[in-house]
Amino acid sequence: MNNNEETNYKIGGQIWVQKDGDNFMGPGRIAMLENLAEGYTLEEVAKKMNMKLETAKNNIDAINKTAQKPLTKTRDKNHYEVTRYGIDIISKYKELKKEHDKILEELNKKFYKDILEG
Repeated sequence: MNNNEETNYKIGGQIWVQKDGDNFMGPGRIAMLENLAEGYTLEEVAKKMNMKLETAKNNIDAINKTAQKPLTKTRDKNHYEVTRYGIDIISKYKELKKEHDKILEELNKKFYKDILEG
């Protein structure tokens, strides 16, 4: 058991990538892309993520509008193919997430040491 579990304090956070002040990529959009890459239809992804189909479509449109290159291609109105660039973005985001998690762990250790023990 680590010190943060013993005290019930934990510093947390999510990582978002923004472009020109607009959200580009975060945990929800990454999950959408991952599900699409696994072959789920957009309707299935929306249902799985408890969102309206229109919201899912808007997210895909926003992702592709913000990206330098398309992250998805439309095969038909409900089937999307994640592009090679989209797969690369998923991979890079996961790398950022791992770094972010390491930083949060260090902050938690420092918080416990400096604030709770000090």
